Amino acid sequence: MGLQEAFAAATKDWDAKKDSANQTDLIPAGTYQVMLDKVDHPVYKSGWDCLRFSMQIIKGKYASRKEQLRISLATKTTKGKPMPDFVVSRNIRTISKVAAMVGLQVTPEMFPDNETDAYEKLMAAFQPYEGKTLEMTITVSPNKKDPDNPYRNYDFGPGIKVEEPQAKEEPLATDDEQRLLKIVICHSKRT
Repeated sequence: MGLQEAFAAATKDWDAKKDSANQTDLIPAGTYQVMLDKVDHPVYKSGWDCLRFSMQIIKGKYASRKEQLRISLATKTTKGKPMPDFVVSRNIRTISKVAAMVGLQVTPEMFPDNETDAYEKLMAAFQPYEGKTLEMTITVSPNKKDPDNPYRNYDFGPGIKVEEPQAKEEPLATDDEQRLLKIVICHSKRT
């Protein structure tokens, strides 16, 4: 894309006097072929930490765009109340689903009771699988508390299969080529 095309895309439906320069368009709901780009364990200024998956789209209109999933294993809310079981279960299933799609076998030992330790174990376990492909489906559902920011939900499936190139077999030398090779070898031994 040239700069003029980039300018047209960046300023379409955007008002420089009113809108933020940091405005970004979210990747729309849909199914995408992605690569597990990076798995890390960020700790934010607030003290909140999570397991973060960065998924890079590898095919189609949104190729090279990234979607980040921040998954918390917190068992208590910020107010100290127990986190609803369905939230913790969904997050563990999401981690397990990504793992299964890239070939990582998840074990109970990866989920010690201390969530920060769990993030570190999981991050280390996923690192050899960075670069693996999988399919990511994004769906959007309403957020009653903040209608302008709907919930983004994710599911995963097997990625595209990348076929390894077949080794080329060299054709066997003809009888004339074999005789010529013998003559060259014999000649080089004499000199």
